[in-house]
Parts: sequence; C-alpha cells; structure tokens
Amino acid sequence: MVLPSLRPLILSTFSPVLPVPQVPPRHSDRIAEGFAGSTMSVPASDSVPPADLALARVLWDWQSSHEEPGPADAALGLGSYDVRVADRCVELFREGRVRLVCFSGASGNFTEGRFPRGEAHAFAERARALGLPEEALIIEPAARNTADNIRLARPLLEARGVRSIILVAKPNMLARGRATLPVHWPGVRAGFSAAPVPFARDLAPGRTVRDLVEELVGDAERLRIYPDRGWQARVVIPDEAAEAVRELIRRGYGGHLPR
Repeated sequence: MVLPSLRPLILSTFSPVLPVPQVPPRHSDRIAEGFAGSTMSVPASDSVPPADLALARVLWDWQSSHEEPGPADAALGLGSYDVRVADRCVELFREGRVRLVCFSGASGNFTEGRFPRGEAHAFAERARALGLPEEALIIEPAARNTADNIRLARPLLEARGVRSIILVAKPNMLARGRATLPVHWPGVRAGFSAAPVPFARDLAPGRTVRDLVEELVGDAERLRIYPDRGWQARVVIPDEAAEAVRELIRRGYGGHLPR
C-alpha cells in the first residue's frame, strides 16, 4: 500500500537504552519548524515573559534531545494530547523503518474528555486516515501513565515477535520515555523519535504556552523524583536544567508538579 506523503519531520534516535544525555545539543539543530499551513497556533492571549520562556527552553532542549534512529521491529507511540505522535509513527512505517505501529493510552492528566475513546484509539484513527494498514496496527487502550504505556504494550508487541522498538512521543516526553523504558522492558533494543512539534509554537488545540512551561517543569521534577519510587531509571540532570526548574517554580509555574 502506498501511503500519503507527509511533510518533513524532526530528527530522532536509535541506540541501546541509556540515561538521558547530560548535555543536550541545541534544540534549533533538532526540532523542525512544524507543518506549513497547520491550523494549530499559540493563542494570542497567552503571554509568558521572554525570560520565563528562555528558562523553559533549557528544559525543552534537555528533555527533547535525540538523534536519528535505525530500523526496528515496531514503533510504540505514547498517547498524549498531541496526535502528531501518530503522524511520526506513520512516517517511520512509510520509510520502512518499522513493520508495526502500536499506540498506547487511555486518558491521562491532560486528556480526560479530550478523546471520546481514549488516546490510543484517537491516534489509531489518525494513522488510518494517513494510510496505515490495519494489519500493521496494534492498539493498547488502557494505559494511564508512561509506565503503563510500556508495561501494557510490551506483551502485545512481544506476541508479534517484536524485539526492538522506536519509542515515539511529543518532544518533551522523550526524556521520561527513555528513563521509564529500562524499568518496564529491560533489555529491549530501543530508539527514540519525536513528533514534529516546535518549541512554544503550533500548540495542540486547547493548550497554552503557560501549560507547556508547567508541563516541562513538572516532568523535570518527575525525572528527579520517580527513580526513588522505582518508576524510572535514574538520570543525570544538568545543572542548568535543575536551576531552571527551581527558578520557574519560584516564578509560579508549579501547576503540574508531582504529588
């Protein structure tokens, strides 16, 4: 089946599971500028001071750091509020880099009520519309967090002979995906790839720049705290990122902090 062509997407990574890189490359070298003609945009009323955005950019650069992946058995798309994750999975399939695509997710912190049948089904509908054949599609509809995404998708993928994956997520979710994977699927060969989402622009419907800043801060704190709870592998947090988190919390961006 010939799939519809997609616009150029961002770079991605393939390597054994490793801790999140300590010093990320410049985001401008990694993230594409999004889709031309997209209907998604930053709300005009959403105002975050430039100094706060500069701190948030430090977190984005760190959390989204990745490199080009090689081929794998399957793409595992982590459910979220941004269906462009599905676009990236279909692109990997179209390029021949994966033979299967699995979408995982029910509803989470940001998607309650957003998708009537949950994240995985919404992503699957998007992928079908882009031409992904049904025989290449796997749906895991119950996961409610990143650990669930991997833990519940793993047996479905292993049943199809999958021994290597490319984990696909929105850019700022890559660090948590990388840290979670070795706890819940140790030994799997894993690469990482991100949806075509630019920093603080072209946001998913209903999301604001402030929401993004709070999400970055909250996920950075999860990367610090969750290893002690046994939910993620321990990672090295760059000093610049740690200071950005402290300062953004001080400035009031604590709306997504872990309990």
